Amino acid sequence: MITPPVPDAHDLLRMNMDAAIRQANLSDPDIDQVFGGSARKRARRDPRAGSRLATAALVQDDGILRWEYDPPPVSSRRRARRGGLSSDPDVVHGFQFLEVAPNQFTAKLEELDVQLTPQRHLRQWAGGNATPVTKAAFGGPVLLFVHGTFSKGDMFMEELTAAPPVRGSSFLDKCEKKYDAVLTFDHPTLSVGPWLNALDLATAMRDVKSPIDVVCHSRGGLVVAWWLFHAAPKVRRVVFVGSPLEGTSLAAPVRLRAALDLLGNMARAIGTAATTSATAVPMLAIAGGLFKLLGGILSFGGNSPLLDAGVSLVPGLVSQSRVKNNLELQRLFALDWAKKLELYAVLSDYEPTGSPEPWWKFWNHFRTIPGRVADSAADVIFEGPNDLVVDTASMTQLGAFTVPKSNRLDLTGPQSVHHCSYFRDARTVDFLTKVLGI
Repeated sequence: MITPPVPDAHDLLRMNMDAAIRQANLSDPDIDQVFGGSARKRARRDPRAGSRLATAALVQDDGILRWEYDPPPVSSRRRARRGGLSSDPDVVHGFQFLEVAPNQFTAKLEELDVQLTPQRHLRQWAGGNATPVTKAAFGGPVLLFVHGTFSKGDMFMEELTAAPPVRGSSFLDKCEKKYDAVLTFDHPTLSVGPWLNALDLATAMRDVKSPIDVVCHSRGGLVVAWWLFHAAPKVRRVVFVGSPLEGTSLAAPVRLRAALDLLGNMARAIGTAATTSATAVPMLAIAGGLFKLLGGILSFGGNSPLLDAGVSLVPGLVSQSRVKNNLELQRLFALDWAKKLELYAVLSDYEPTGSPEPWWKFWNHFRTIPGRVADSAADVIFEGPNDLVVDTASMTQLGAFTVPKSNRLDLTGPQSVHHCSYFRDARTVDFLTKVLGI
């Protein structure tokens, strides 16, 4: 029996990217399916003649993956370059698409949200299965999970059940026994800001009169914070896990292009294990989808004022941008409402020190390195500790209120976790078990 070859990191990346392209519907039909008439006649002589397809591709540059945008061909030279793109040894993978017109941007962003998070509103989980909740009226305590960007409620169940040694499954079983209902709130994360998600959450949970415990991940922490700010629900305790409570540098306009490059490199690194491909695929979908929509703007360069305008077109990003003039976050934490609640935080400063996988070397390219001159490090995203996606300092600070150290689980250290692996770590499961009293 012949053993099939083990795919390398690039092969797995291509496989995951193909899945992401299908999942997020990123590519468009070729010229013969889109255009007719004279364009089709020209295409018989030159396959790229008359094409209106732009290209987004992941290109390797000195071991680092970068997104490259190529607009529709306007000259024979550009057509020649386009024709040779797939055979370029530096091109790892890419896709072609019709450029999005300005008046279609919001609709396309909403379409991407639907592809990434197809389920919406509340679902109740029992025995690993989810049932839509039309009216959340329960007699006993409720446990609510709120996901982050480009994610969905299924993530919690998939990650927790993957936590060794079967801790996650035991944890979920205990939750179902203690709580009258275990719920997830599924919501769009790109086309609307977290404060609008919070209004939907308040509406969905308005009939819940019993105590509520909340576990939220990433941007889900901002959704919950706005919910607490607006609605004052009967929340007993909240556990923020890797949440950008004061924003994330990944969403800063000037760093957006580097941020999308980072997501591509992360997808290659964490997607090398079959158990994490479910994380890598949506990561590539969000990066490819946003680059498809913003690639033309990002190609103007880091100093272009169009970058601010481009990011502003994505409410789910601008709302969590870690910049001084983030007016939404300023309003959210203008009052000391947070200190009245029982709040907890799980945080990490991820550093893949000693990792044998060569593809993790990309990380030094995107974070501050001691002695590195800032002006020459345009790609540096974070100015300090982080978990690959969120600044660590942002995970415990809610305006003037800081989550007490006694209420934190800090996973920084030799076995630190990155942003997408909190819930498969046994220490996170043990911490949640203790905090929730199960």
